[in-house]
This record gives sequence, C-alpha cells and structure tokens, in this order.
Amino acid sequence: MNLHKHYEDVKLELQIAPLIDVVFLLLIYFMVTAALVKKEGDISFMLPANIAQEEMVDIPVEVLIEITSDGTVEVEGMRFSRDDRSLDGLVLQIRGLRAIAASQRSPFFVNILPNQDALHRRIIDVMDACAAAGVESLSFSKAM
Repeated sequence: MNLHKHYEDVKLELQIAPLIDVVFLLLIYFMVTAALVKKEGDISFMLPANIAQEEMVDIPVEVLIEITSDGTVEVEGMRFSRDDRSLDGLVLQIRGLRAIAASQRSPFFVNILPNQDALHRRIIDVMDACAAAGVESLSFSKAM
C-alpha cells in the first residue's frame, strides 16, 4: 500500500468564511462586555464636607516604667542598674517626657510595671524618682 501518494494528492485549503464569522462574534462579545464595566469617573462618591472640629482631642503621654526581678529599671529603651539607688537619670528622663507633654498640652501619666519578684525597696526608689520629677498621675500595672 502506498499511503504517501494518497495524501500528496489532497490539496489543503484554509476556510476563511468561518474564521471571519468567529472573529466578528468575538468582536461583538468584547464590545458588549466592555460597555458593562464602570469606568472610574462613573463611580459616585461623596467628598468630605467642611465641618468644623468641635473640640481638640488630647492624647495623653504615658510612660511605662518596668522593674525587673533583679531590680533593673527600664523606661523608653533606657536601663538603669539595680545599684543606682538615686535614679538621677530616670528623674531627668521623666522630666523631659513631662516637658514634652506640657508643650503639647497633653495629660501626663506614669505607669509602673513591677515584676512579681521585684523588691519593694526598688519600687519605692522608682516612686521617689517620680516624685522628684514632679509626676502627679502615677499608677501601677499588674505583672504578667
């Protein structure tokens, strides 16, 4: 059997008419669906109105002083050794933060977070430093 001769005799042609029909159908489909998509300018939204602010909101300045079990005092990334009983650096730090709060006209709070095993003497040292810095609002947080 000679199969190659049979295939060589058949002349292949490309059918253009169905191809044009398919192209037109795709064109119509994309034109119809593109009209359904909302453009950015068509989206309705409300601009903020000119409303006067009723009152200023004061955001308080709160300082968290942590006392570890070994007596180290940490505040705002600064550490004070357990051997430093006077805590003069802590007094200066708290005074500076208090001055910042006063310049912003914000309330100033100090929150002491002692470790469960911290010595009471060290907590009283921190309270004395807060009193020397002129802190009026002092609170304690429970150790976790």
